[in-house]
Amino acid sequence: MPSYGTIPRKCDRAETYLYLKDWTNKLLQCENANRKQDITRVLLTAAFDNDYIEGCAQSLHVCGQTIRNHIKQQDPNRLLQVNQQIIKEMKQKGALSKPLVIAIDWHDEMYYGNPTAEGVVGAMPKNGSCYAYRFATASVLLKGERLTVAVTPMLDRSALWHVKCLLEGITLLGLTVKLLLFDRGYYSTALIKYLDESGFRYIIHIPWNGPPLKTGLDQAHTTTSHRKRRVEQATFRLVTVRQKGKLLIFATNTSFRRRWVRKTFRRRWGIETSYRLIGMFLAKTTSKIYGLRLLYFFLAVILYNLWVLRNFRRKVTVCVGVLKRRVGLFLILCRLPDLEANG
Repeated sequence: MPSYGTIPRKCDRAETYLYLKDWTNKLLQCENANRKQDITRVLLTAAFDNDYIEGCAQSLHVCGQTIRNHIKQQDPNRLLQVNQQIIKEMKQKGALSKPLVIAIDWHDEMYYGNPTAEGVVGAMPKNGSCYAYRFATASVLLKGERLTVAVTPMLDRSALWHVKCLLEGITLLGLTVKLLLFDRGYYSTALIKYLDESGFRYIIHIPWNGPPLKTGLDQAHTTTSHRKRRVEQATFRLVTVRQKGKLLIFATNTSFRRRWVRKTFRRRWGIETSYRLIGMFLAKTTSKIYGLRLLYFFLAVILYNLWVLRNFRRKVTVCVGVLKRRVGLFLILCRLPDLEANG
């Protein structure tokens, strides 16, 4: 049996639960205060147990259909507004004040139903499916953890369009971008030209289908995209670095030395860990309602960011597993009573 350290005192578990409950209440729109409490409790239980709303509602002696109907009426974009409040608190704590290194990537939540459902896109085969709900995120590294500063669903539009959406969201937050990091899925002539024209510095890990390249290359390279005139092509600095026997190829407009290009880009790799941790706060559903899928994923991002916020500038940080154990054990022991009345 895995060890999670000392079981915290009941007041500690209550403090953690009330902290998350208070924030979750801010996300919801419901005139009935008691009903809002029920929705909050069921949502938190489903998120921390990675379970279905109906099952969690039943275990809490609440009507699952009623909770589901109220959840379907919620505006997923309201959660993104709450995320802006989290970013504001981080800035008040002294974070995000300097120009930031931002990692942009997308994440697939695999889908197993009708592929014509709203929001479903084709994806690389994984876990028995080649369809998914796709989300693009922009993340920044803080004390070893990733804070998701912007998120947008990815539909049948170009990667460039989604990058623009994320960068617009970052600008609205009053954040300054120092450098953008992209994986190979974002490599395109259109994106590179946009970043150059907009004054963004970037490092992009690129695929290569041309003749074999040597290690240690550092030269100007112009794209040869089909159906584009010469003036429409993009020119960038092409850098190759060998790591553990594998040749890494980068496109960049920075002046970093080759080894610094590789070292800086390594900061982007941790974004996969952040997706795994976001998944630990994701409630399950088989619903085809796209708004519900958005709400669950946005809620998972919010809870993950709240975990990062709680850990920021603390001498002792709490890993996600311990946090889930603390809150989960508290929910079991206390059956989610209205603790505000008890202080």
